[in-house]
Amino acid sequence: MAGPLAGLLAAAIGILVPAASAAAQQATPTTAASATTVASATTVANAGLRKLTIDEAVTSALSKDPGVMSANLDWMSTSAKADVAKWKRIPSLSASAGYTRLSELPAADTAISADVPPFGSFSLALPSLLNTFSFDLNLSYPIYDGNKVKEGIAIADLQTQVKDASRETVKRSLAFDVRRAYWEAVRATYNRSTLERNLDLMKKNVALVAQQFGQGVATRADQLAAQMRLEQADEDLGDAQSAQRRAFLSLASLMGEDLSSLGISTAAPGSAPPFELSTEPEDSSLPVASASIDEAGLVSGALARRPETRAAELARRLAEHSIELSRAALYPTVAVTGNYTLADPNQRVPFQTDPALFTGTWALGLVVNYDVGGVPAALDDIKAQTLAASKAKADEDRQRSAVVMDVESCIVNLERALRDLDSTRAMVAQAEENLRVMRGRVAAGTAKDIDLSSSEFDLLRMNFAVTNKRIDAVIAQADLARAAASEELK
Repeated sequence: MAGPLAGLLAAAIGILVPAASAAAQQATPTTAASATTVASATTVANAGLRKLTIDEAVTSALSKDPGVMSANLDWMSTSAKADVAKWKRIPSLSASAGYTRLSELPAADTAISADVPPFGSFSLALPSLLNTFSFDLNLSYPIYDGNKVKEGIAIADLQTQVKDASRETVKRSLAFDVRRAYWEAVRATYNRSTLERNLDLMKKNVALVAQQFGQGVATRADQLAAQMRLEQADEDLGDAQSAQRRAFLSLASLMGEDLSSLGISTAAPGSAPPFELSTEPEDSSLPVASASIDEAGLVSGALARRPETRAAELARRLAEHSIELSRAALYPTVAVTGNYTLADPNQRVPFQTDPALFTGTWALGLVVNYDVGGVPAALDDIKAQTLAASKAKADEDRQRSAVVMDVESCIVNLERALRDLDSTRAMVAQAEENLRVMRGRVAAGTAKDIDLSSSEFDLLRMNFAVTNKRIDAVIAQADLARAAASEELK
């Protein structure tokens, strides 16, 4: 009987998980004693290690992950560009100053002579200017531009919101990955503890069979079978130790830890992990399997809160504003212009010859500009942007359908995990009863001690399965929280 049970354990290593603490909630004193044995082994192995809660793991990952940093910088860059777009609403005011050195002209070139009958002829000598100075202020303000500036500001603001939604998507995805990796590391830790307990049982079994062989009540074949079970248990424990190291490597990598300094990959197979996972599966409250889940509330909440749906809606609105921006090219631009010039000489003042006289002049104007040649291109651009808006609406509908499907699938997975947990808990009671009966048979001499060891192992395996199923349920619950975007992130 022990041989098949050992084979079952080997097949279940990747699926089942130790269940000491979880089973203790609804188990009999025998189950609680088995759970305490596994939990005690885990506590001893992790003595003196830094404790790590699941919330601390998520916080560390969000603060160190390069993807989150990149998304945050992308949002900040787009936000700064949106601020730049808002400055286009103010008038354009420019100032310029200039100085020019001129070559001196001969006197003959700077004189004016004329004959004015009947007064005769006269000549006027003009001094040669050597230096010119000027200072200009130019103002331009479009009072009507077909809403180009308004639509540009709206588009820049929507682009910032899209980047913010993308940043939140990265953070929520990372948070769930960390939670899943944390529970997988917990699973691997319980797995290792359970298989350590199994190895102890197999060692006791070998010693028991050797004693029975000396008494003549066991055969050489029984000894070989017991030794094979011991070797299989030792191999299973080695696999569990490697699985635990891989799980902690994955978790530490997501948390942004320096993997080389932790030395997880180069540590001895039986060494303790780099930190103790102090959040237990029992710390998470699970809904009752028979209780109905508010499906409609979860779906509506997900559609309102999921960053993916918000990003799709923003993309549609952005495409609609792009249409209006393209239509602005069909309208003229009306701008007020102004100028103030302080110069020596001022070209608007005739015969200004005093080199020390600065003269100021101003001008106001109204300019109307219409790009007639750009009308065909504007019409084609409007058509292209209209098609893009239709595509954005289709993408939004598709994204909303995907979110609904995601939530529905997570609800199904959680309900299945809760049912499996309840079913596995019932098996623990059967294993306990089998152990009680086997102890009575051994005391009566109708069963062997090896049969009792097999019953003890069977109970250990059932406890192992309960915690495994609870971890599955906790991960399914975290996945539903991700799908419904019900978790607040810092």
